[in-house]
Amino acid sequence: MNAQEVRGAEITFDEFVTATAGRLLRTAVFMVYDRHLAEDLLQTAYERTARRWRRVAGGNPEAYARRVLVNLAIDENKRRARRRDTPVGTAADLERLAGATPVPGGAGDLDEVLRALPAKQRAVVVLRYWCDLGEHEIAETLGISRGTVKSHTSRAMAALRAHMAAGAHEGGRGE
Repeated sequence: MNAQEVRGAEITFDEFVTATAGRLLRTAVFMVYDRHLAEDLLQTAYERTARRWRRVAGGNPEAYARRVLVNLAIDENKRRARRRDTPVGTAADLERLAGATPVPGGAGDLDEVLRALPAKQRAVVVLRYWCDLGEHEIAETLGISRGTVKSHTSRAMAALRAHMAAGAHEGGRGE
């Protein structure tokens, strides 16, 4: 069952979880870079969605669950920043989840720069380029304006470009 089938369909909560678990778990892993924490956050998001299932089931329950999940991840990232804990795991965990063989050195640079982004900028990038949401959907998910989505996207992409340019110079391509 894809995202379009989940929207507005008369499905049970169990069917909803089965249909969305993979997508939402991957989103959570990108948000917090810790597979175990991502699973915990997803479980909490599903619990909160289940409590309001009658209200959200007829609309877009995946968008509701994603919004809860992203807000939980942003809150957790803020707590981590205050505690200065080192996150466990990387986006390479996603490769293992998908059963693919990770490419050595392939995701490491991207992991570093994504991890360095502020929580809301990372959320915007993950929602835009991983979840393929539009500006309006991202704004609704994060509870911010479309203009703020645009500015977060712009700043995050500038940081990604700067990181990639710095990597190109360090890699000897600019000889």
